[in-house]
Amino acid sequence: MTNPYSSPTNLHQEVAIQPMWYVWFYKAYQPAWWIGTALVVASWLNVVTPTIGWIGFALAGTAALGSYILPSIAGIKQEDYVILDSRLVKNKDEAYYNAMERFRNGATLLYDGVAFGFRPNNEIACGVMAGTVTLTESSAMELAEHAQSVFAQLQTECKEFALAVADHTFRVSIMFGQDAYSRELCRVVDGNLQWPR
Repeated sequence: MTNPYSSPTNLHQEVAIQPMWYVWFYKAYQPAWWIGTALVVASWLNVVTPTIGWIGFALAGTAALGSYILPSIAGIKQEDYVILDSRLVKNKDEAYYNAMERFRNGATLLYDGVAFGFRPNNEIACGVMAGTVTLTESSAMELAEHAQSVFAQLQTECKEFALAVADHTFRVSIMFGQDAYSRELCRVVDGNLQWPR
């Protein structure tokens, strides 16, 4: 029987890497969906021909369908998540190492109200929930600072987490809603607040 309190032997295991074709799809699917939808609306308003509208419909439909099908083909388990708490971080027991293993393999890690997950383009994305859609710049930066402090705490207290996120670009997404209609209100990348256009 293995000792659950011993240090794992695979600390330097690579984070699950997405195929290059999925990285390109990840970059293109949202713009493709918006362009396709805009072409459909433009055809309804007789700005473009119906043929262009159908092309837009095919483009938006392909992007939407791909966003549901391609992640599973690429081995991305978007529904997989693991919850970590201070007790697990302190004890470093079997549940802790299991959580770190699942995180390295693509699960979203939830800790102190902040979610961490790997994204294409070598990003570690951090999600934090806002209590309102009407954010000011100062309240957005306050949420971002909380997310950054949790990230720094995990890097300090969990060497497995620190190794997994090393050399990744860190970004904070401030979200509203926890259902299918949740949306990103703004981002903080390298300390710069970015509002959607």
